[in-house]
Amino acid sequence: MAQPTRGRNSQAKNHLITIVLALIIAGLATWFGYGRDHAADPSATAAPGVTATAMPGDGLTVTYLDVGQGDCTLLQCDGQVMLIDAAEGNQANKITAYLKQHGVTAIDYLVCTHAHADHCGGMRAVIAAFPVRTLYSSVTSSSNGAFQRVMRAAETANLAITVPDVGDTFALGSATVTVLGPQQHYSDVNNQSLILRVDYGSSAFLFTGDAEYESETDVLDAGENVRCDVIKAGHHGSRTSTGYRLLYEAQPKYAVISCGADNEYGHPHDDTLSRLRDADVTVYRTDLNGTIVCRSDGVNLTFTTEKEG
Repeated sequence: MAQPTRGRNSQAKNHLITIVLALIIAGLATWFGYGRDHAADPSATAAPGVTATAMPGDGLTVTYLDVGQGDCTLLQCDGQVMLIDAAEGNQANKITAYLKQHGVTAIDYLVCTHAHADHCGGMRAVIAAFPVRTLYSSVTSSSNGAFQRVMRAAETANLAITVPDVGDTFALGSATVTVLGPQQHYSDVNNQSLILRVDYGSSAFLFTGDAEYESETDVLDAGENVRCDVIKAGHHGSRTSTGYRLLYEAQPKYAVISCGADNEYGHPHDDTLSRLRDADVTVYRTDLNGTIVCRSDGVNLTFTTEKEG
C-alpha cells in the first residue's frame, strides 16, 4: 500500500508544479504584453494620483497691458516674445516703453488678430521700434486706415504679412501656440479674428480677439480643443462674445477683460459678466486692475495686478 501512495503523491506534486509554471508563464506573458501595448499607445496617460511637475526654465509670463479701450498682450517664454495686438495708436509709446523696460529687444511673433484700430493701431510703432521676425494677421490687406499703416510699416521693414492656417502650430520657447480660427472667411471683421491657444506644460491660455458667437460656434463645431485655464474674453467683454457654450467647453478658471474705464460701448456688458459668474470664473479687468500679469510654471498660475479692483 505504501508504494501506490508515493506514486499518487508524486503525480500530485508534478501536477502542482505544472500549474505553478503555467501561472508564472501566463503572468510573464501578460506583463510583457501589457508593457508593449502600454508603450506603443500614444494616448497612454500617467496613473491617477501622479502629480504634474513644473516645466524647467523661467516659465511663461502673459501680460495683459492696460491700454484703455483696446487689446495688447505680451507673452514671454524662454527668451522668446509674442505680442498679440497693439491697441490704438495713442497707446504706442506706452506699449514700446513697457516692452523695453521688460527686456524685449526683438519680437519673434507679432500677431494682429484683425484689422481694427483698437487692435492694430500701435503696430506701426512696434515694427519701427523692434526687429519683428514673423508677422501673423487674419488678413493681408484691408481698407482700414490703421491696418494700411501696418502694411506700409511691414513693407518698409521688409516683413511679410502671413495669414496662418487653422491647425498651424509654432513654438514660443517651450510653449506651443495653435491656431484654432477663424474656421472660414467672414465678412464681419470681428469674426475674422485669429483665435489662438497657448499651451505651456499643463496650463493653457485662449485668445479670441473680437470673435463673436458665429466664429466661436464654428470653432466648437469643428471640434477644436478650446480647453484653457485663462480665457481672454472676446471683444472687450461684449455680450456678443464669450458665449455659454464656449465657456462650457473651455472650462476656464480665470478670464481677463481688456477695456477702458467708462468706455462708450459699456464694456464689459452685464450679460457677459453674468455668464462668467455662472461658470464660476474669476475675472480680472484692465479698467479696474490695470495691467495684469499671469505667470505659469507649467502647472501653477500666479496673478499680479497693477492695482486692486
